[in-house]
Amino acid sequence: MSDFSFLQTQIQSQVQVMSQKQIQSLEILSLSSTDLREAIYNAAEENPALEILKDKLESGVDLRKRGTIHDGSKISSIHKKELDEASDNFQATLESRADEKEPLQDYLIHQLNMMELSDAEKSLGQRLIHNLDDRGFHRFSPDSLLDSNDRNQNEQTLHRMMDLIQGFDPTGTCTTGPEESLLVQARAKNASDLVLFILDGHLNFLDPPIAAKAQKKIESFIQEQKSLFGSDTTKIDSLIVNEKTVEEAITFIKTLEPFPAGNFTSSQTHFVAPDIYIEEKGDDDGEIPEKELNEKNLYSAGGKIWKIRMGNAAIPTLSINQDFIDSLNLAGINEEERRMMKQNIKKAKEFMQILDLRKSTLERAAIEILRHQADFFVRGPGHIRPFQQSELANILEVHESTVSRLANGKYIECQWGFYELKYFFSHASSTSTTGHGTSKEAVMHKMEQILAEHQNDKKPLSDSKLCELLSAQGIQIARRTVAKYRSQLNIGSSYER
Repeated sequence: MSDFSFLQTQIQSQVQVMSQKQIQSLEILSLSSTDLREAIYNAAEENPALEILKDKLESGVDLRKRGTIHDGSKISSIHKKELDEASDNFQATLESRADEKEPLQDYLIHQLNMMELSDAEKSLGQRLIHNLDDRGFHRFSPDSLLDSNDRNQNEQTLHRMMDLIQGFDPTGTCTTGPEESLLVQARAKNASDLVLFILDGHLNFLDPPIAAKAQKKIESFIQEQKSLFGSDTTKIDSLIVNEKTVEEAITFIKTLEPFPAGNFTSSQTHFVAPDIYIEEKGDDDGEIPEKELNEKNLYSAGGKIWKIRMGNAAIPTLSINQDFIDSLNLAGINEEERRMMKQNIKKAKEFMQILDLRKSTLERAAIEILRHQADFFVRGPGHIRPFQQSELANILEVHESTVSRLANGKYIECQWGFYELKYFFSHASSTSTTGHGTSKEAVMHKMEQILAEHQNDKKPLSDSKLCELLSAQGIQIARRTVAKYRSQLNIGSSYER
């Protein structure tokens, strides 16, 4: 009979179970600023201990603050239905051209980049353009887009840039609604005084659009204004109002486009609100200690000094509701109610801590992106270095999936424009003669430059020839990869060109 020996062993294993707070923290980290804004309002609605103290965008497009058009004339009002639609802060669709598949914002930004503008004007112009909804109208109040840290951005600059963008193709975007858009288009076409009068707050005179009836309404209004004591009738005195001129005005107005982005198809691109701003402050002479720089949110990279600040315009300011706290000591509250109230306060504090963690993690990520991609921030597009999400995860001491969530839907604004955080992560796409890898973005940028230089050649460059020219500049890349990148740039083959 065999001997049996019973052996008792203890196996120790480590199982990490995520708490509800950790799960919520990851969810909040992955949200874009627009989605985060909605999540904050939902949290405040569900938890009476959480209070929204301030929200710069709570009123959407505030018509009382929009001022006047640059030439001094009054901006016309819009119907309540149009106002309600323009005030929809979470409508997140843009339009792209049906024939060119180009988003409205990209089309306007291209025109903006052709203008000679100051840094303040260019930055504000980009914000105005990215603030437009799918019809080309303001989504949030233009006043809320002013950068309080830039003294060159003021009301005068705002109206100047609005006037400029309103004149872009398609004419009449960057307005409050259909009536103002029609007015801008009419001015651009040197319309008659009668047309401008009708579109400047009197479009209801054309309901119905019958010349004889509209004429009577206009004449009645003019007589009423002239009868008012002290009324300034300078503008209406010069109006020529008869059935013929009114008919001509109606015909002209019908040629205008009440929705200037109507030729663009929806692209489901979300409204872009920068989460991070990176601004150049000057050359780094090495005299200021790094610790002193960091205390002012200043950082040295690429031989320059940079300021990093968080964009919180779309994120409401939260606080614990003091009235809710005070009510804990009121008579008549039983222990169960008091326990639930304390739980609400705890949840409110935890939610605010999660928001602070999101902000600090984003800021730390921005610092490392600046340091690793300093060449881009100094020299612009085409100078992205290979930098993987796993590298940033190691630096921040977080999981790679956390960095992936962090990069989702977050944007950096710098002197070169708006860029999603994902833009700054790139694998090495080729081997260079220097021994360092070259990012996909840098290779594609170099390809565009080479093709532009040879666009007038009698014989278009083939993919093989492109490989040779890239190799001559120290970039080793396969021909099939060149063909792939060329296709992604929407550039045809040598035969198609």
